[in-house]
Amino acid sequence: MRCILPPSVTPKQAAIFGTAFLQVIFGIVTLLCNKTIFNNLLKSQLVVKEGTKTFEAWQETPIPVFTKFYFFNMLNADDFENNHGKPILEERGPYTFREVEHKVNLVWHEDGTVSYHRKKFWYFEPSMSVGSLTDTVVTLNLPMVGAVDYARGSFMMEFGLSDMLSTIEATLFINKTIGELLFDGYDDPVLEIGSSFDEEEKTIPMEKFGWFYKRNGTTWADGLLRMHTGQDDIERLGEIVSWNKSNRTEAFRDKCGQVEGSSDGLFAPGLLKSAESFDIWSTDTCRKLTFTREGKQTKHGIDVEKFKLSDNVFDNGSVCKDNLCYENNLPTGVQNVSQCKMKSPAFLSRPHFYLADNFYKEQFQIGIQSHPEQHDSFFLIEPHTSIPLQVQMALQLNVLIEKSEGMEYVFKDLPTVYFPVLWFESSADIPESMAGALLALINIPTIMIVASIIGIIAGLLGMGAVYRCVSRSKSNMVKGEKEEKDVETISKLDKNTGMISYFTKF
Repeated sequence: MRCILPPSVTPKQAAIFGTAFLQVIFGIVTLLCNKTIFNNLLKSQLVVKEGTKTFEAWQETPIPVFTKFYFFNMLNADDFENNHGKPILEERGPYTFREVEHKVNLVWHEDGTVSYHRKKFWYFEPSMSVGSLTDTVVTLNLPMVGAVDYARGSFMMEFGLSDMLSTIEATLFINKTIGELLFDGYDDPVLEIGSSFDEEEKTIPMEKFGWFYKRNGTTWADGLLRMHTGQDDIERLGEIVSWNKSNRTEAFRDKCGQVEGSSDGLFAPGLLKSAESFDIWSTDTCRKLTFTREGKQTKHGIDVEKFKLSDNVFDNGSVCKDNLCYENNLPTGVQNVSQCKMKSPAFLSRPHFYLADNFYKEQFQIGIQSHPEQHDSFFLIEPHTSIPLQVQMALQLNVLIEKSEGMEYVFKDLPTVYFPVLWFESSADIPESMAGALLALINIPTIMIVASIIGIIAGLLGMGAVYRCVSRSKSNMVKGEKEEKDVETISKLDKNTGMISYFTKF
């Protein structure tokens, strides 16, 4: 500082000037590098590793997730079975559950990936439901349909199964409670035969049937996942590496069988600012689901990008050629997942066959009516951090009913129907209280710019004040020295002249 300040500056003034000077330098550096600083801050906290906020949120979801189940009640079961009349359906729901998910059995790998299982818990929410879990619906007898599908083409199996179904007077449609159909499960004599057909099927609990039987509080349903943590390469954050120790699934051929996409909805910061689409790996469908950019919206005062489930995600290949390897040899809008997990004639679609071919709606007399806002799936994502503020996923499970010529009982002349059993909507919405923290996070660059400018101005003012103070002190010092010289001159003259001596004494 000696080259800037005069030699007469005090240590206190030098300290103040130096602090102000450093403040100016710091402000300029921060102003020029605020984006780099912000990006490094994001990367340090968005990496999935113990101690980061992202790890805490990933290991256990901090925001409430609700899953609403809707069932299709069959109103003319006898007419369909005996006279092949078009089904008449009635929607029942929602029956709402609060979902809590934990990541367990974590294994950290040296290549910057982590393996884990998902452990899920569902808690029924009566206040958000239309009734209780003891409500009943008339629904498809899936164990029966699944056994017939398995036996199809084998004369001996079809003959024996037909005789058994006739003996127990099995019906195509059954009356069960919501609780039984979801998590509790129910006994069915067909299950004993179904489980004996193939020992491999025992990897899935078969002693009772329920769509989510033995999934509550267990880890087997979603399998073993492995994903990138972002520690070695932040651009690969959340990217799935393998599922059940393989990078392929046998449910689909060629590239449709590749395991790819985001494992848990995690994305690299800034990745979606310019991306037109992204993929999510779905363990329930054994395939990736593509979401495409829809446009900008505002959520809790935060600018977000909306990505919705692609219109062509369940295309049969007539429009989207990349879907040909899914082998959906049926009218567009429905995905064949019969080889995914349960090895049953299961097909996936949007609720009420939204965006599917009219063929599906025309299978029914009444009960199929799509509503885009309610039946669509989407993400609302803050583009700088890639943090989702709202997620809605809505899908429908359908079961194929068709004739089996080798079955004399019930199935000999049945019409072909893709029967909707249930649809669900899973949603997560960040509360406004948490949105405030996110808003502060994404405003950090603006805060840094303002703070830098204020710091630079304050530093310059401080430097100017010190310089002015030092300059004024120097001026006063020079003036004082001049006056002392004048007094000395007068004193010397005073010895020689009485006149000057008179004025001096006066």
